[in-house]
Amino acid sequence: MGQTIGRTISGFLSLIFIGALLFFTGCEKNTTAPPNGELELSKAASEGLVSGWQTLRSVGTVEDVSEMVGGDVPVQKTELGGIYSGKQLRREIAKMRRGMDVVLNEKGFRKITGGDTLLWFIDWTDPVTGISVRKALYYNDSTGHARYYEAIYQFPSQVQLQYDSTEIRADLNFTLNDTTDDKFLSLYKFTLFKPGFYVEKIEAYAYATDYGANNEVTGAVLNNTVWYGQQNELEKLTQQLEINPDESGSANERLDYRDGTFLQRTINFYADYTGDFSEIWRDGTTVSGTFDRLEDDNHGSFTRTINFPSGHDPVKIEEAADVTLNPADSSSSLILKEKVLFASGQLDTSRLDVDEYWEGGLKKTHLEAWSSDGSHADLLVTHYTEYKEIEGNYTAPEGYYVLINGTFYNDGSGELWLKIYESEQAYLNGDPPLVIIYIHFNPDGSGEGNITEGSNTYKVKIGQDGKMVVSNNKGESKVVNGF
Repeated sequence: MGQTIGRTISGFLSLIFIGALLFFTGCEKNTTAPPNGELELSKAASEGLVSGWQTLRSVGTVEDVSEMVGGDVPVQKTELGGIYSGKQLRREIAKMRRGMDVVLNEKGFRKITGGDTLLWFIDWTDPVTGISVRKALYYNDSTGHARYYEAIYQFPSQVQLQYDSTEIRADLNFTLNDTTDDKFLSLYKFTLFKPGFYVEKIEAYAYATDYGANNEVTGAVLNNTVWYGQQNELEKLTQQLEINPDESGSANERLDYRDGTFLQRTINFYADYTGDFSEIWRDGTTVSGTFDRLEDDNHGSFTRTINFPSGHDPVKIEEAADVTLNPADSSSSLILKEKVLFASGQLDTSRLDVDEYWEGGLKKTHLEAWSSDGSHADLLVTHYTEYKEIEGNYTAPEGYYVLINGTFYNDGSGELWLKIYESEQAYLNGDPPLVIIYIHFNPDGSGEGNITEGSNTYKVKIGQDGKMVVSNNKGESKVVNGF
């Protein structure tokens, strides 16, 4: 597809490097002395929740920064379907192209008449894997266009897929047996999952908008629509990404939820390697920012301002990041600074240092954060193909020590486990944790989980804005501010 489109969309929606806001504030602002009728929650549980929320924010923010300055776009990705990158699009095109070439070369078609004609069809089951697939090639002699598709309709029992098909359309320029003048037109992919899976189905459609001198694609539009299972709070995801020959492009994304709310993002890439973005969150929070990509000089920058709706505390967050890439080994370093303004006028500041490197063939991201409230975090992220693992610790302002472990999936959702100790020394002494917290989170940072403290168990529901509602089986509840 040519170097231009390769540079522009190879990063588009590719795998991530997760990352981070800072671990700051919050704990000192959460009182544990409850008013009448309110759930009494210990300081250890409260600070444990804050550490978990800040970990999620940390993971999300560095991901946003690194993707944008690297030319990617921080939109949701479902690892088992959809077209999320130029690299993936080229891979799909190459796979279909190989299949088409085999048929054309083996059959040696000469003259076809009759409009849209089925030239070749096969239905085959692999005796080893049990996978069943259908393949077909159509050709229209009046337009010179061909359609080639592959559809897998039977999978091994451990695979969550029920049906997966891909169709490519190409202009063969009326020369069936000469591939040198062929032009890719479009690609359609449909993926259906087994009942009960968190995703129901995915439709992806990509088409070329511009070509180079040798018919290579230099511009394209990628569309994805994801329908989620009934058990998921998310209902539907729609995405459109556009790449132009001059290195510019855009991305638009909307997440619709079953309660009628939605989250919307718009990102613009410009030809001079800069860009801007805006977001509207489910609660009315607005976000705006700018970025300067690494591609031209191995140096990037990022700014973002988050304005929360009336009545929210904090009221505003300002972020600024500086990123440097070492092309010799693909390592990078990032410094991110943040200011959080509260309704009282109080200003909290924090700093996050991030180093990304490769070890044993795996990408790793080391994050260390310091906050003006005295808290400190040290995290390590290991990137695998289908997911990422995070481990590390957080020291709260009052000395509580939190062990953090988590799994982050490619669609932005994940799970987090937290163990809260009286202090780091208590952990080193082998003392049992005071509190254990489990959180399942959605791509937007919202989620739910449970808290275990001695014989007491609680449910927690987390909002995208950092408000966490803890409740017990008596109907009592308490709101914890993640900031």
